[in-house]
Amino acid sequence: MPLFGQNRGMDRVTGHGATPIDLPVIVTERLRLRSFHPDDVDWVYELSLDPEMLRWVSLPVPYERNHAQFFVENIAIARAHNGTAANFVIENAATGQPLGRIGLHRKTDTAAEVGYWLAAHARGSGVMTEAVRTACRWGFSQEGMGLRRILWHALVGNVGSRKVTERAGFTIHSKSEIMFRRGQPSEKWSGVLIAPQSPDAPRLG
Repeated sequence: MPLFGQNRGMDRVTGHGATPIDLPVIVTERLRLRSFHPDDVDWVYELSLDPEMLRWVSLPVPYERNHAQFFVENIAIARAHNGTAANFVIENAATGQPLGRIGLHRKTDTAAEVGYWLAAHARGSGVMTEAVRTACRWGFSQEGMGLRRILWHALVGNVGSRKVTERAGFTIHSKSEIMFRRGQPSEKWSGVLIAPQSPDAPRLG
């Protein structure tokens, strides 16, 4: 079971006129999920140069260091402060090495969309599935965001992302939909995970 609020203090996330929620450090057997800090820019930049990241994630092309700085400061940190998203750094719990990122972005008071990316060397190890399950448990909890639904989407063909959500218990919709990426229409897969207290919710693993 993950442990909430370990090792560092709490980061305050203020909801849309709702009671503020605490963004904790969450520790599992292999991972530590923590909030972003300004000194995360360099590794975010290096990770984002991976061709697979540029293929599947909506990143600026060419990707430059100022883009990583904007993400860390104006998205990961700023959106935590204004309550629109909770983004975690995924770290190796034993070494502290950053492995990737997972975020829950509010769509309504009780729904959020999950987004994530992972360093190439950590893929295929079950790390992202573990991180998704952990972040979703926290997002559903009353100590977390109090969500009822977590949504997911990815470009058709992003099999790795789809397998992660399937293993984490998401229900994948049978028909693809259209999304716009870099101004062009593209097909996307989508899915949903329902809070465990719902009678039709799957087990989170």
